[in-house]
Amino acid sequence: MRRLWYHGAVDSMDRSMTRYEAIGTEDSRIVFLGTDREALAQDWDERTDLEGRQVLPGFSDTHMHLLHYVLFQKNLALFGVGSIEDIVRLGRERVERDAPPYLLGMGWNQETMSEGRMPDRRDLDRISTEIPICLMRVCAHIAACNSAMMERLKAIQGRVPAAVWEKVDLENGLLREEAMRLYMEIIPPESDEEVKEMIRRGARELNAAGITCIHSDDLQVLAGMDPLRLVELFRELEREGALTVRIYEQCLVEPDRFEDFQAVRSDPADRTSLFRTGPRKLLQDGSLGAKSAEMIAGYVDEPDNHGIPIHTEEELYELIRAAHSRRMDVAVHAIGDLALQKVCNAVERVQREDPWPQARHGVVHAQTTTPALLERMKAWNLQAYIQPIFIEADMEIIAQRVGEAHAQECYNWKSMGELGLHISGGSDCPVEPFDILDNLRAAVTRQNRAGTKTYLPQQALTVEEGLRLFTSGAAWASRDEEVRGTLELGKLADLVVLEGDLFSADPAQFPKIAVWETVLNGKTVFHR
Repeated sequence: MRRLWYHGAVDSMDRSMTRYEAIGTEDSRIVFLGTDREALAQDWDERTDLEGRQVLPGFSDTHMHLLHYVLFQKNLALFGVGSIEDIVRLGRERVERDAPPYLLGMGWNQETMSEGRMPDRRDLDRISTEIPICLMRVCAHIAACNSAMMERLKAIQGRVPAAVWEKVDLENGLLREEAMRLYMEIIPPESDEEVKEMIRRGARELNAAGITCIHSDDLQVLAGMDPLRLVELFRELEREGALTVRIYEQCLVEPDRFEDFQAVRSDPADRTSLFRTGPRKLLQDGSLGAKSAEMIAGYVDEPDNHGIPIHTEEELYELIRAAHSRRMDVAVHAIGDLALQKVCNAVERVQREDPWPQARHGVVHAQTTTPALLERMKAWNLQAYIQPIFIEADMEIIAQRVGEAHAQECYNWKSMGELGLHISGGSDCPVEPFDILDNLRAAVTRQNRAGTKTYLPQQALTVEEGLRLFTSGAAWASRDEEVRGTLELGKLADLVVLEGDLFSADPAQFPKIAVWETVLNGKTVFHR
């Protein structure tokens, strides 16, 4: 089918930043870019008058958790909650209304709650002492549980690795880092059809935000779900024609299952399947908010606290080496500068032992950096998966955590780009919403949403630089720069149509610009 969109502002995001009036597609590919006059002289099966609207490459989010997001939307979303009392009230309302067999939630943040502390077992017992409850902090690195959940966890202690169990605080009902996933041992599994509906639901919401591709970490989220089976469910949806977003899976797999996982790994040469397995996902530390990010100098108020390492340096090296030897990229969660240093050490070591110039290993977050660490990332071609939207919350705590001087070296996106690092943008949803335009606002303004506070304005990106995080830069992150990420002849027809022009609008107003249409492979998957 030949489709034409004309009378618009078609921003190709190519190297010359060419702007066209019209774009045409045939089946899944772009076949025309040019003027309205040239376009309307050709034959098309369908013509759409854009009435001046802006067209851009379909948006990408290069780090999120799709199934986590839908799981908590189905349960109890606590983002922005103002107090522990509010958590208790909302939890009670949900239990009384729906009588669920368990309660999962996410979104609380002690930094913004009136009590100024984390909820604990005693607080959540006020919701229920009968059903197990697990409520995660906004960062997903600490969870609070009630007594019923802790009793069930105690019953399975014998089959939990000691290194994980040591992160369980039975007295206060707190789970840290890997221990948070223990809830999956307690709650009942979803059926295959329920999981597929979760994916469909999430994809619909992504399409409505103009998103055509996500890099998502999903393999260790759902109770009772084998990672290999989940991969097959994604592929079933694609075969059924029910997958409306590209998913590049960041594969978090237990070390003892990594070799088994190779059997379902996508062909590295595949650039067109909607679902593909991407890099091996690894986690090296926690978060700033939870004071579990690995910091070289510790924290300002706790200098002896250097965070919580997930792996020893030797373990991290072995995990990266296993993927590297399979010519599989890695994407390593590293928020603290010490964690980033360890990632650089490991990548340097494996590259010296087994050179792979084409590797696109990366660091997820890369928040607390130094000029020397950025230079090391450049030297070993480490890409950065950044989340500009994080500064909304983190600008309030960064100096408290790392000190004023070090805070000047953090979230240094402009410096990354000037060094020539490959950077792409994500939301870490459900930590933050997958709102590309709000994420872009943060990248360009470096301000909070209220516009009352600015953090390191010298590190702000231009609108073009910000858009590349979610278009061409994101395509590079998944090795797709030859087939998508810009609007060029022959590339895949992934488009987003906006009601306003980002290049002339006030960046503070970007979130108010509506998505009018989203197109994947030449087919409309969302229309306002």
